[in-house]
Amino acid sequence: MNTYLIAAGILVILALAAYAGYLHWLLYRRRRQARGRADSGVESYSPGEGDRNRVATGKGVYLLAEAILDDKLTHTEGCLRICAIAPSLDDYSRFREEFGVFFRVAEATAHIPILDDWRALDAGEQRVFDRERRGVEERYGDAVVEAAERLIEEYRSGR
Repeated sequence: MNTYLIAAGILVILALAAYAGYLHWLLYRRRRQARGRADSGVESYSPGEGDRNRVATGKGVYLLAEAILDDKLTHTEGCLRICAIAPSLDDYSRFREEFGVFFRVAEATAHIPILDDWRALDAGEQRVFDRERRGVEERYGDAVVEAAERLIEEYRSGR
């Protein structure tokens, strides 16, 4: 009886080890394929999807710029969101250079807590950060509005 339990245990361990080896092999193969695509410049998603992603990112940047101009977002939030999705644009380096004010505002306010971290602050701490945020927005306000207008015009004209 004892021998049968040991044999069964060994079989279970071997089966699990074989399955783990198979999963490891799949992961290795997937990483190697991804590395090959990255080396050859091929995108990691299917054909056509890249175009849809770029269009969606461009439209997202456009909509965020509109939201800034319509006062649906603070300048800070709009800049942070634009900077978060901008790296997905084809012409990211040109975008960063031409619309650098978004990045300056985002960098100047990146240390301000958000979401749960913001809620965890007491009212005094929130006031201090809010005053700091408003100061940054005041300093860059005209430049952010001008950049948002240029951005909307650029994406409207299909540039």
